[in-house]
Amino acid sequence: MRSIIVIYIFIYSLCVFSQQKLPKKGVVSYGQLESLGMGGPVGIDFNSVLVFNNSRSIYITRSDSLEKSHINENVAIESEGMGFFISKVTNAYGFRYFKDLKKDSVFSRDIGFNYVAEKIPEIEWKIQNEKKKIGSYICTKATATFRGRDFVAWFTTEIPLPFGPWKLHGLPGLILEAHDPKKEIYFYFKNIKYPSETKIGISKPVVQKEQSWKKWITFDAYKIFLIEAYINAKLSGRMIAEEVNASNLSKEVYHYNMGNTYIENFDLNGYLKKQ
Repeated sequence: MRSIIVIYIFIYSLCVFSQQKLPKKGVVSYGQLESLGMGGPVGIDFNSVLVFNNSRSIYITRSDSLEKSHINENVAIESEGMGFFISKVTNAYGFRYFKDLKKDSVFSRDIGFNYVAEKIPEIEWKIQNEKKKIGSYICTKATATFRGRDFVAWFTTEIPLPFGPWKLHGLPGLILEAHDPKKEIYFYFKNIKYPSETKIGISKPVVQKEQSWKKWITFDAYKIFLIEAYINAKLSGRMIAEEVNASNLSKEVYHYNMGNTYIENFDLNGYLKKQ
């Protein structure tokens, strides 16, 4: 019995020691290709970065510093016989998604420069048998539906931390690639430095001085903001284009797909029925 206890203590100590020996910080560089509603990976591309340690991570995209300059341009794209006119815009601080495992929290600077606080959402991943190599890492395939969109993710257990690009997380290894079935949203791997001495801090986004009036809001409030912004933009566009009454368009809103505009594809039917 004594020998069993000694062995258990040795194994436990070895695991703790191994965890402590994990590098303090790592950095993954991704491309974030957005082709929402275009049918394939043909849209605008942003440089993005994930910085992580053993308990926290931050994902940054649409940042001037990552692009080496400020970008504000319109891009013409043709796909499947259709033309699209897309704005590509970055800003000084970028969009930021910070996860803290110890506090079970996500803090984001998101669309509309909203500062959103929420608990880490659960994603019901289904791990598959398929594997492939990304960079120098062997990765395993996983699938899930998250916020109205289907995702395929490729993660590596060689870095046993549950982080990934954007709001994706929760697998038994770092996510190096993720996309929806058509790759209309596509987080693709560029390179990794692990360990890394990067100066990018892993901390909660800070409300910028020029937005001092902004307050942290709940995810439910952010969801309503995004739905209303989407509906208003659609109605305004249709009114200008067709010169019709907005009341006649309310029924057509049910057929709109937020997934053609935003990564998160919320249920419009449920929202409109409450109005």
